[in-house]
Amino acid sequence: MFRKSAPKSEGRPVSRRVRTLTDQLAEARDVHRLAADPLLGAVAADRFRASITRTMWFFLAVGLGFTTTGVHDFLAGHLPTTDPLWWGAWLAEPALAGILVTLLRWEAAMLAAGIPAGDKPVKHLKRVLLAATFAANVWAAFTPTAGGISQGSVFFHVVIPLVVYLLAEVMPIIQQRCIRARDDALAASPPAAAPSAPEPVAPQPAPAPAPAPKPVVPAPATGSVLGKLPASIRATVTGVTADVHATGRPVTADDLTARVTLPAGMLTALADELNATVNHHPVTT
Repeated sequence: MFRKSAPKSEGRPVSRRVRTLTDQLAEARDVHRLAADPLLGAVAADRFRASITRTMWFFLAVGLGFTTTGVHDFLAGHLPTTDPLWWGAWLAEPALAGILVTLLRWEAAMLAAGIPAGDKPVKHLKRVLLAATFAANVWAAFTPTAGGISQGSVFFHVVIPLVVYLLAEVMPIIQQRCIRARDDALAASPPAAAPSAPEPVAPQPAPAPAPAPKPVVPAPATGSVLGKLPASIRATVTGVTADVHATGRPVTADDLTARVTLPAGMLTALADELNATVNHHPVTT
C-alpha cells in the first residue's frame, strides 16, 4: 500500500498553518465582497433608520409623559382630588400628544415612500401643539400650587418641552436622510441582468397545397376494346376518362359520344372497361 503524500507548494509540503491561513484568506475575500455589495448597504440603511426611529419614539414618549404633569398642574393643580376636573386634566396632554404622534407617524410614512411632507399646515399644527405644551409647563413651573418656585423645576419645565419640540422637528430630517442613503446605495448597485429575449424568427411562408393528382388511365390490355381503337381516338378517350374521373364519377357512354363517334354498343363496353380498369385494377400490357 502506498501512502498519499501531502500537497506541495513549489516542491515543498504545505503545512497545516499554511492551509489554515489560505482558508481564512478565502473567507476574508468572500466577506469583503459581500460587505461591499451596495444592496447590503441599502438594507443596513433601512435597519439603521428603523432603530433610530424606535429610539426617538421612546424618548419622545418619555418627554411627553413629563410634560403631562406640568399641563395637569397648570389646569387642575389648585383643585382637590374630589373635583372631576382634577381627573379630567390628566387627559389634556395625552390628547395633544396623541395628535402630535399621529402627525409624526404620517410624516414618517410619507417620507419612507419618497413623498414630501413639509407642507405649511403640517408645520403650523405641530408648532401649535408643542407651543401649548410649552406654555402650560412654564406657567405651572412659575406658579406652583404648593411651596415656592424651584429653579430645577423651572429649568426642566422649560428644557423638556423644547426638547420634545426639537425631536418632532428632527425626526422627519432623520427619516429623509436615511431614505436618501438607502436610495443612493440602491442607485450604486448594478441592475439585474434582464433575461435575453429570443431572437424573432422570420415567418415561414405556408407551403403551397399540392395539386390533386389526376387519375392515371392505365395502358389498355391486349384484346380490350380500348386496345382496338386507333392511337388518336384512344388518346381522346383517355383524356375524357381522366377528366370525368377527376370529378369523382364514372365515365359514361354519353361522355365519350361528345368527343368520339363510335357504335353505341362499343361505347357502352368501352365505358365499362375504362371504369373497371381505373377503379378496380390496372390492366397491364
